[in-house]
Amino acid sequence: MDDKYKILISQFKPNDYEKSPYHALELKYNLEFSFIKLFNVECIDIKDYRNQKIDINNYFGIIFTSKIALDYFFSLLEQSRTTISKEMRYFCLTEQIALYLQKYMRYKKRKFFFGTGTPESVIEILKQFSNEKFILVSSSDGNESFANALRQHNINFDNLFVCKNVPINISNINIKDYKMLAFFSPHGIESLFHNFPNYEQGDQVIAVCGEYTKKMAEKHNLKISVYSPTKEFPSLVHALDDFFAKQNNKQPKNIKNEEKIETNNSKTSNTKKAKPANTKKDKTKKSPKKTSKSAKPTNATSTQKTSTTKATTTRTKKPG
Repeated sequence: MDDKYKILISQFKPNDYEKSPYHALELKYNLEFSFIKLFNVECIDIKDYRNQKIDINNYFGIIFTSKIALDYFFSLLEQSRTTISKEMRYFCLTEQIALYLQKYMRYKKRKFFFGTGTPESVIEILKQFSNEKFILVSSSDGNESFANALRQHNINFDNLFVCKNVPINISNINIKDYKMLAFFSPHGIESLFHNFPNYEQGDQVIAVCGEYTKKMAEKHNLKISVYSPTKEFPSLVHALDDFFAKQNNKQPKNIKNEEKIETNNSKTSNTKKAKPANTKKDKTKKSPKKTSKSAKPTNATSTQKTSTTKATTTRTKKPG
């Protein structure tokens, strides 16, 4: 690619960017990433929180799926002057979220449970308390994938909304400057159409991460060219690497590389042909015709030298 291939990534720019996989992709394929978060997660008003009329201490446990929602949850508790029972259990999507809870309370293993990052991993733990009722702390317009998974397994729970997703105004940018748009959340796609109501994909490449992001893209009739996670590509970075590797195979640069390989092969074959002419054994050769005749004297000479050497060795040993 002669010109840099511009890609909009709907996330915040990673810390220590030069060590991130995105920077490696930029250098590898001559890309240019622009990191623009398309929506903000904001805490709901205390009135909206109280209007849900949920008494937290009437539940057996609380389910957390993100650190942001966890922070807003405890902020609302403080504003409403609510104290949580010491017997409360906490079920977290990942171990990192469970450890993050130490910011608000002492960590006791018997009260903390965590999965491996999938709804199913948490549901397996919740099934151990099948007769209990839980609270799922979430965004007012998100977490549907987790909620649906809980319903499918007949987990008794109520949603407690503590935050909401608000589109960021990006109408001042030219969205068509980017050859690819990469989305990690359904809210990113909603923000795109919120800012650009008449958006048409055209030849723009769409990359998505996650099943529900994919469904939102399909809802808006977007053609998806890059998708993760899959068994082959666990992250969008892996999927992008594969996409551009295949794209580069069609570029003229590779044709030049093939020509270099062919040239190197021809040089190698020529070198192999030239080797016999430089061999030390051919010093006795006077002309190509005498090559076969000169071979026998050479063997004889070497035999005589060998026998002479043996004789000399034997004579040398006798005085000892």
